[in-house]
Amino acid sequence: MNDRLEAATVRPPERTRVRSGAIRGGLTLLLAVAVLGSKWPGALAQENPPEARPITLEECIRTALLRNRALQIQRLNPEIARDTLSGSRGYYDPVFIGDARRESSSDSGGFDPTDYSRDAIYDAESETARLGLAGVLPTGMSYAFSGSYANSYGIRNFLDFDSYNLYAGVAIQQPLLKNFWIDQGRMTIRVNKKNLEITELGVAYLTMDVINQVQQAYCELLAARDHLAVQERLVAMRSNFQAGLERQVEVGMLTPPDTHLARSQHATAQAEAATARNLVTLSENALRTLLGDAWTDSADVPLAPRERLTAVTALFDLSASWDHGLRQRPDLAQLRADLERADIDLKYRRNQLFPSLDLVAGYGRRGASTIQSTNIGARIAASSSDAFDQISGGDNPSDMIGVIFTMPLMRQTERANYRVGKHLKAQAELLVKQKEELVMREISDALNTARSGLERLRAAGRAVEFARTALTAEERKLAGGKSTLFFVLQLQRDLATAESTEIRAKADYNKAVSQLQFADATLLEAHQIAIEFVEP
Repeated sequence: MNDRLEAATVRPPERTRVRSGAIRGGLTLLLAVAVLGSKWPGALAQENPPEARPITLEECIRTALLRNRALQIQRLNPEIARDTLSGSRGYYDPVFIGDARRESSSDSGGFDPTDYSRDAIYDAESETARLGLAGVLPTGMSYAFSGSYANSYGIRNFLDFDSYNLYAGVAIQQPLLKNFWIDQGRMTIRVNKKNLEITELGVAYLTMDVINQVQQAYCELLAARDHLAVQERLVAMRSNFQAGLERQVEVGMLTPPDTHLARSQHATAQAEAATARNLVTLSENALRTLLGDAWTDSADVPLAPRERLTAVTALFDLSASWDHGLRQRPDLAQLRADLERADIDLKYRRNQLFPSLDLVAGYGRRGASTIQSTNIGARIAASSSDAFDQISGGDNPSDMIGVIFTMPLMRQTERANYRVGKHLKAQAELLVKQKEELVMREISDALNTARSGLERLRAAGRAVEFARTALTAEERKLAGGKSTLFFVLQLQRDLATAESTEIRAKADYNKAVSQLQFADATLLEAHQIAIEFVEP
């Protein structure tokens, strides 16, 4: 292979949207697995091994976005945060209050020096009802609508009586300083909005991480399969070479001890091929874990990637990567949202330093109807309609307006809480700056690793060409009697080593490019994946 990188034709994938934690797109994954023979994972051997499952990188990515366990768990966090936010808005839900009762009371009278009003003799029944509606507005104003109904009848001081008392009114209280521009309820709602934003960014970050892991695991699988192919070619080469030596022994050109080195090298190649086959299995299992496959259904089904391990030359621009990464990295955006959350908390703590100055006002109407009679046992009845007419006509209005001023003399708790809030915000600012520095270093390291990997790959390609040329020349020299078995076997090993090094270089270069796309947050754009969160 020459030093020119093999180009791969990349077809733009269909745009994928993640909507409320689910994938929306026109692609349907057809996962057809034909299993022949026993499917028990612990079987040591299978007479009819299962057919391989064809896969592509894009199919693996889409499957992981649907079925990856970590991503499924993470996608629940925005739902939890959204429900928490919805619950915090219940702070403004009005509260209905209702109270109805019937009472019977009596008193035989007598003088009470502690309560001069308790010298009446009575035996009365009463029916009362109270209704109310109270709540808080987003301005911090609290309101209360109330109404009451009372009907009392019986005997008092030997007089029959019947009485109706009605009331309807409203009262409000509006903070003017403390709890005016922010209070506990408004702060909780704003903080929960930021919490929702942070959890959504967490899903975006984990989505990028899962895609990056899938790409790297896919590259490892391709590299493992190519490495196995190299080892199998080496085994076949050593087998053919050994067979040629044995024919020479048969015709008397060589003695049996002359083949011992070739036999040893053949056995060594077989051992290394067995190790390479195990590496393929481990790479398949690592990819299955990311895809969320059911182990009992697919652990014994080999994976057959449709793509080849190739390397496409990428353009590296450190400044552009820095700019894009600092603007688009979800984990950095999470810390910025956390800084905004700390600022909301600080505003609330600062507001609590002010004294309470509340404007209070109220308005109400009363209605009453009472009748008494000296005729014991006579049927008398007050008029409830008269009481209602008095309320509707505003015959007995009452109104109130005033202010309530409250201030702790030392405000030690409020001052300490405010200082804590300032420290928390300063800490959040430093965390953002620290993360920006770490992101820039991560991008720089990833870009330099990718550049170095590209240079390494080109050198590895030249090494393969030279090793192949050297082996061909040495085999010709051996055929002409000008070389030895040792040199041919050594050059066969050198060629296999060079091919494995090139495969490793290809895999590492592709993994480095994937890591760079993750670091500068271009990974989703590269796969045309957009993430959307919508309320149910």
